[in-house]
Amino acid sequence: MLRIKHIAPLFALLLVLSCNSEKKLTTYSGLYEEKPVNILIGPVQDNAKRINAKTSQDEVMNEELTAVAHYMRQTLSAPLTSQGYYTTTPLASDEILKQTGLSYKQLMNDNIGILNSQYGIDAVLLVAIHKWQQPEINEIVVFAEYTLRSTKSGLELMHTWVRGSKMQPVDAKGDPVELSTDNQFMQQNEMDSRLAHKCILLQQMSDFVLRNIPTSASRWHFQHDRYIPSNPVFYSFVINPDGSLERSNYSEDAFGNECFTD
Repeated sequence: MLRIKHIAPLFALLLVLSCNSEKKLTTYSGLYEEKPVNILIGPVQDNAKRINAKTSQDEVMNEELTAVAHYMRQTLSAPLTSQGYYTTTPLASDEILKQTGLSYKQLMNDNIGILNSQYGIDAVLLVAIHKWQQPEINEIVVFAEYTLRSTKSGLELMHTWVRGSKMQPVDAKGDPVELSTDNQFMQQNEMDSRLAHKCILLQQMSDFVLRNIPTSASRWHFQHDRYIPSNPVFYSFVINPDGSLERSNYSEDAFGNECFTD
């Protein structure tokens, strides 16, 4: 799997773009109170609309969205473990959820204390892919929601809504031009261009979102992170044509209008 090369610039970006944001102590007050360490990676709720398949190409596009959601779940643990959290593998998570009978909806809304009492899990990460916009020649856009919910109190320790986009370079004729890192990703993962770009977007977006969570209480700088500016609840994340990352303001109304209306 391709190693994302934008980790160092990402941290600088978080500090620069978040200068007017609330501190993590305020944004993640519940997390600082409960100090979770063990996180279960829950299912990815894939709400993206499928095509009414009439051709083999339609079927391929629908299968692509399923593959992208699966890939996203496989890569959610990396940014959390880098922050010092212990995470369950998707296979282990599936077995635990099978044993408890908890669905995505129940994990979001019901009492999930059994995960703590029987399995020692402190919180559950839940991600929803709500919509893929109709692709443009040089941009793909996705709307996603990230929730970290406590198994002890049932409180949301994080709830973030992101409009993510990946801008693709184009030549003088307007035809797409692949970045060398994109080509490397395609070759290593044996993906075509369309699938690879979606996977790259989701992986880097999740990395950006989840690395904003304060480091685990098991780390020495857990308390220090309280005073670092935090990302807002709603924002836009962009991978620029040169591969750099950008975060910009994005309102709740704008998210709702674009994400939940056709």
